[in-house]
Amino acid sequence: MELPPNARYKVFKTKKYSIYYLLDDVEVKGEPEKKFIRGGHVFYFFGSVVVIKPVKESSQVQEVPSA
Repeated sequence: MELPPNARYKVFKTKKYSIYYLLDDVEVKGEPEKKFIRGGHVFYFFGSVVVIKPVKESSQVQEVPSA
C-alpha cells in the first residue's frame, strides 16, 4: 500500500487494524487483499492496514424515481 506524500488522512488504531481515513481524493497504489464499496466509501484491506476512501459524489449512482 502506498499513498502520495501530499495525501491528507487521519489514522485510527485498534488492536487488530491501523485504519487510514483519506481526507483527499488520491489514488491508493498497491494490490489490496480485499476491496469493497459500502455506505459511500471504498474499503481497501492490506493485511492489518485498512484504507477508507470516500466515493466522489460525481461517481455515485443516483436513484431514478419510478413513475
